[in-house]
Amino acid sequence: MARIYFVEDNAVLLENGLLWLKSEGYDAHGASSSKELSSLMEEQIPSLVILDWNLPGEDGLSIASKLRNDPTTQNILIIFVTARNSMDDKLSGLSEADAYITKPFDYRELLATTHTLLRRFSNNSQADDKAPQDQNTWLHSPSQHIICTPDSQAIEINERESILLKLFTQHAGKIVSPKMVSEAFNEDLSIFEKNRIEVLVSRLRNKLKTGNDNPIRSFRNRGYQLMINIKKVEE
Repeated sequence: MARIYFVEDNAVLLENGLLWLKSEGYDAHGASSSKELSSLMEEQIPSLVILDWNLPGEDGLSIASKLRNDPTTQNILIIFVTARNSMDDKLSGLSEADAYITKPFDYRELLATTHTLLRRFSNNSQADDKAPQDQNTWLHSPSQHIICTPDSQAIEINERESILLKLFTQHAGKIVSPKMVSEAFNEDLSIFEKNRIEVLVSRLRNKLKTGNDNPIRSFRNRGYQLMINIKKVEE
């Protein structure tokens, strides 16, 4: 049974939301502020957080950012449910969250989004358990900008690809978000266009690809995961 925290300062919306979630069998708990959410987090880390933006005290975007930047909570699924409906707000929200629903909303939409994200997360977790085990090891030499295949074939990569590869190996088995990529290049995500990240990942993927295996998997609205074993060569 998935544990879900619904953070909403409107008591009616919170109560109704919890009733809908519990009716579907979820272990759902409510909070009306960042402080109350923190108390719930101390009890147990959930699978998913449904988060309002305009909350008393710390706002939802700040809460989401903290969750994403904490290693113990960075893989929690996040759904924004908010009255903020401008495109800028949606883009800012989706830089941290997995889904964005605007108020007023139908609870059936919230349940459908919840079902979809949790199912996808479950499938991804099963894939994580299988990768990159039983894979041969590649070697990465950052100073020389070279990666060597398991059969010792040297492949040249440029400096940006080397930085990206270092980021992936530091988070082996985990999903690397676009924000983490932009920070690796010391750039602000708001000006680091998504298609630039896609191009970088695609070029590196092509250099790492052998046969029909996909060396870097993409997860919509979440990021990328390295699916092969790569070890940094000590220099």
